[in-house]
Amino acid sequence: MRIGINCGHTVSGQPGCGAVGLINESVETREVGNRLMAILKGAGHTVVNCTNDYAATTNANLAEICRLANAQPLDLFVSIHFNSGGGKGTEVFTYNGVRHAEAVAVCDKLHALGFVNRGVKNQSLYVINHTNAKAMLIEVCFVDSASDVELYRRLGAQRVAETIAEAITGKTVTRKESEELTVTQYEELKKEIAGLKPMIYNYMDNNMPDWAKPTIQKLMDKGILVGDNEGKLGLTMDMLRVFVANDRAGIYG
Repeated sequence: MRIGINCGHTVSGQPGCGAVGLINESVETREVGNRLMAILKGAGHTVVNCTNDYAATTNANLAEICRLANAQPLDLFVSIHFNSGGGKGTEVFTYNGVRHAEAVAVCDKLHALGFVNRGVKNQSLYVINHTNAKAMLIEVCFVDSASDVELYRRLGAQRVAETIAEAITGKTVTRKESEELTVTQYEELKKEIAGLKPMIYNYMDNNMPDWAKPTIQKLMDKGILVGDNEGKLGLTMDMLRVFVANDRAGIYG
């Protein structure tokens, strides 16, 4: 399959980072979405990253997501989101509320993990209405529900990503397909970082989160990451978390 994956909202705070409650939507969409892309690639599917991290307006962000999705023929477009507003559980939005197999399976399989099944629904959402491929927007759970967040944290983003992958492909995910990051994916990640804009972390003025500093310093010392003359690093939060996870796993020595 040729699958487009969108990690919902932006990470820059402009025009917005999505819902914020006990967890942050734009952080968790990338935690789940990036793992989902890696799993699908590991299973032999062609994956198109339709995520847009920076935009001047909400409309510009949505238009860019659809442009990325429509730049090539896709069998399926999937946008990952987290909900808010006092509810609980998982729901999936599709064009006209069509209950296609992948959407129904996502609801059923996340329900099997313990989330309330809110079902497949119809809502006039930009990315659903403006993508050419069969499309669905997944609301994994509610960021302002203590029970949802506790379950999500207990399961972990990896388990959620595996479950979504199984729902949309109809196949069980193997351990090899679920590996956090292969050497090839790491090299691809470095290429993506080289083209990032704008640079959002400044190591020299302590804008970098404390938990990431040892890893970033190591990567800078090894020449894997290079900042500008003001000490700025072109690194998004999701990539930062990947680097730290791999550093703790000993990948960088």
